[in-house]
Amino acid sequence: MTILTITKLADELFLRPVVISMNSLALSTLMSYVMSASGSIDWRPIIICVTSDILAMGADHLKDKEEEFSSDCNNADDPRLTSWFIYARTFLTASAVLLALALSQCPFSTFLTTAVFVAPALLWTTPISFKKFALISRHLFGRLGEDKHQPSTTAPVLVIKRIPGMKAIFNGIVRGCGIYTVVLSVLSGSGNLTSMLPSPWSVVQLIVWSTVNRSCHAIMTDVRDFEDDMEAGVPTIPVLLGSILKTKVILTACHMLVMFAFIENPYIMGSCLFAAALVWILGKNSPKKAFLFSSHSQSLFIIWYLLARKYRQL
Repeated sequence: MTILTITKLADELFLRPVVISMNSLALSTLMSYVMSASGSIDWRPIIICVTSDILAMGADHLKDKEEEFSSDCNNADDPRLTSWFIYARTFLTASAVLLALALSQCPFSTFLTTAVFVAPALLWTTPISFKKFALISRHLFGRLGEDKHQPSTTAPVLVIKRIPGMKAIFNGIVRGCGIYTVVLSVLSGSGNLTSMLPSPWSVVQLIVWSTVNRSCHAIMTDVRDFEDDMEAGVPTIPVLLGSILKTKVILTACHMLVMFAFIENPYIMGSCLFAAALVWILGKNSPKKAFLFSSHSQSLFIIWYLLARKYRQL
């Protein structure tokens, strides 16, 4: 059993959610800028994407750490550990308030879009029982009384995390398609959506590049946890392939395909080359913090683009 420390809590409950959400900050800023008819940056989709990221990841980490905390009775005697959980809940509450504030300034379609992409992330490790859905459907169709004498059976329980490959798919869709859709709904609702993106960007580039990059990063974190996931039977992509080498070859191929598909965009090309290099630099023995570079293989080149645009305007 690992020992729960203040340093570990600070890393899992604060540092990691904030650092990972900075990719959403960079990506939503880029999309807001290039999709804006006025060439300005709208703060609303940025706040929505960043706080949603913090809430989804922070809530997941908080649940894991609370279970780890309660599993050791000696932890209850340490008030410093307890206080960090209070800080974490306060941090998540503040993020929720900021999210609500941003959504209140957006059209209702933005609220629906955000809910669609955030809800699965919040339910990531929550067991979903089909028994409740069965009872509701029977009640709606007036069949509740028909089955009361039938023998009870155990209803299947679904945990999204346990679905093979879902971590990579969810990360790609939420942080790729989700961010684009949020920015689109905000800008279109305010009449500030451009019909033509500035060179070298296109809508297809933004969606495909972001989705593939985020999915590949999620798989890279599974490479880091390969042995633990193999023992626990977690059906991640590396576990299903049974090999870290095969996983790295596939990840490299994905990055190269995106690079060649959008070879005219130097920022995507640089990002894909950087991400592909990190695939081979990082491994199961690399420090956990080293994988944060993989999470920002887009961010560095987004900053490069924004600074270059700013320099041209001077």
